[in-house]
Amino acid sequence: MTLTEEIMTRLEVVGESEADARGRVALGRAGARPGRRYQVRSDDDGVIVLVPVVSIPEREMLVWEDPQLAAQVRGAVADAEAGQAVDLGDFTQYAADED
Repeated sequence: MTLTEEIMTRLEVVGESEADARGRVALGRAGARPGRRYQVRSDDDGVIVLVPVVSIPEREMLVWEDPQLAAQVRGAVADAEAGQAVDLGDFTQYAADED
């Protein structure tokens, strides 16, 4: 079974939509919500598949790429949720405007 055939058997038809002059297609009937991001995949047959994704800022990738740092962050969040955090006050004076 080709990928196209597999996709066609797995997915439910929810309607049809026509691309406008700029190539845009309305996806509301398919469950798309305003502000949701999708990875767009296509094949040689013109099949287009949208995969919901969550994008994160590049500066936060460090946590995802470093398992030790991710464990420290999870531990700190768990401590805060358990009420074991210490309030060190307001740090907004150190925040950069670019962020």
